[in-house]
Amino acid sequence: MSRIALFFFLFVGLTFPLLQADDTPWLVESKDRVNLPTRDRMLWADSVQYKSIAEICGEPVIEIERWVNEPPQDLRGKFILIKVWATWCPPCRRSLPLLEYFHAKYKDELVVVSICETDEEALKNMPGPMKLADMKAPLAVDTHRRFANALGVRGIPHAVLIEPIMGAVLWEGMPTQIGAELSDEVMARFLANLRNPAIQARMPEKAPFEFKAMPPDPNKQYRPAPEQIINAGEEE
Repeated sequence: MSRIALFFFLFVGLTFPLLQADDTPWLVESKDRVNLPTRDRMLWADSVQYKSIAEICGEPVIEIERWVNEPPQDLRGKFILIKVWATWCPPCRRSLPLLEYFHAKYKDELVVVSICETDEEALKNMPGPMKLADMKAPLAVDTHRRFANALGVRGIPHAVLIEPIMGAVLWEGMPTQIGAELSDEVMARFLANLRNPAIQARMPEKAPFEFKAMPPDPNKQYRPAPEQIINAGEEE
């Protein structure tokens, strides 16, 4: 058994119920608002669960074009929640309060980052009740969708929750999908692992990956964005 497999046997094996859909979700979407197939869970992206950021991106770096507000300061010892989204997508905008809620409540244990594939002008003119000034969690722009493309994202919003030891994805999906939400209770259970002495003993001296603000490489071939990105609801 490989080192990474042994790690996840320890980390995930102790907390397997945390990976299941919660019975009392923190709801943002409602059945009256969205038109989704009747399934317990769907994934509009390639599955990267238990893969590290280094495996997903080819190096332990997530590239973005620039930060719109204050970038995250210290990733060490914290879970990282990353959402990729766009301003034109109604479910993306409706899930923004969930990110802000997690950012405010769990700031000592969790870093929340949103990466928007539309530009700053679109952010400034974003429709809906939440405005750019209301967004306090670290917000980045990457119009080339580098991280979204590395995840194989075909439908937004899409989020991944990354653990702090090996930088691997423990949860993935639409954070507000009905019946499979990344709820407050599920998040709290994940973060409770940080108090486990066995987990603390394995914590590295520095974070297993970093964000890097840099323009797209003109000599690098990025995977093209899908012709039509799915969103799971109608306009407000």
